Amino acid sequence: ASLVGIVGGIMDSVELLITPCVHVGGLYVQPDWVTGGIQVQARVRNYGATDRAARMLATVSPAVGGEILDTRGWEQVLPPGESLLETSVSVDRHRLWELNDPFLYRVAVQATVDGSSLAGMSTRCGFRDFRFEDGYFRLNGRRIFLKNSHHGASAPAWGLIPSDPDFLRRDLLNVKSMGFNMLRFIARPPQPYVLDLADEIGLLIYEEHYAAWVFANSPHMAE
Repeated sequence: ASLVGIVGGIMDSVELLITPCVHVGGLYVQPDWVTGGIQVQARVRNYGATDRAARMLATVSPAVGGEILDTRGWEQVLPPGESLLETSVSVDRHRLWELNDPFLYRVAVQATVDGSSLAGMSTRCGFRDFRFEDGYFRLNGRRIFLKNSHHGASAPAWGLIPSDPDFLRRDLLNVKSMGFNMLRFIARPPQPYVLDLADEIGLLIYEEHYAAWVFANSPHMAE
């Protein structure tokens, strides 16, 4: 017997955003757990027909609130369309993200055009490193024994989108309270807010895509 899931249609919430002509439309950050530096990539969109001069500002602060720890500001000419901008910020004496101390930082990027601060974007991140090395799994350089369960990324009776939005949140809290330190989402990625919660409570995620198993090899696999 085989287990086959049929998936289609709208998979998550839908938003309609009203934004200024110039705004930050995407943000990616890569923290360095050794140095405390954070590489920042921002996709800034200019929907106008001409170049716009912008004052860009990147900041980092503790995710739960507090003073700004570092800033980077620069002048940027934004041509029509989308521009990929890169910069970096850093945290002195940074705290590592640990299973029992899942400390997070918030990185934000803002654009100011003609004296007006326009739509920016922020994201959270943690300083951490997870790898398999010399025969062992290691978190931040220390050997870790994985205690893992798995989850179908869905809720009983309701499928992918539970009628109670808090159902999957309670699921992860129960997993953490039972002593697991990892959760495998089997053959289906979890909703983004579930990944955010795992970051908050100190839970590792083993995530699979829809075609991770069951599917037979295509004749084009070798290509």
